[in-house]
Amino acid sequence: MDRRGQIPEMVSIHDRPPEIDERLVPGHWEGDLIKEAYNRSVVGALVERTTLFTVLAKMDDASAEAALNGFSHVLNRIEAQKRLS
Repeated sequence: MDRRGQIPEMVSIHDRPPEIDERLVPGHWEGDLIKEAYNRSVVGALVERTTLFTVLAKMDDASAEAALNGFSHVLNRIEAQKRLS
């Protein structure tokens, strides 16, 4: 099985606790990459699922490492109570 590009110890979206799916508690985030044509530029978008507060993260490229670095930089600036998952 090819494991390139996968996040170590990743929890499947299908295994989330009910309070995340029901959006009862703020602090649960979803992320995605926005890529320009030909991957010339990449921006990460994080959305808090309850409030829909959105932040953008600068990415060097579309690699898993760049996503980890970009999202970590943004999320580490948000207080711990507001970043549960």
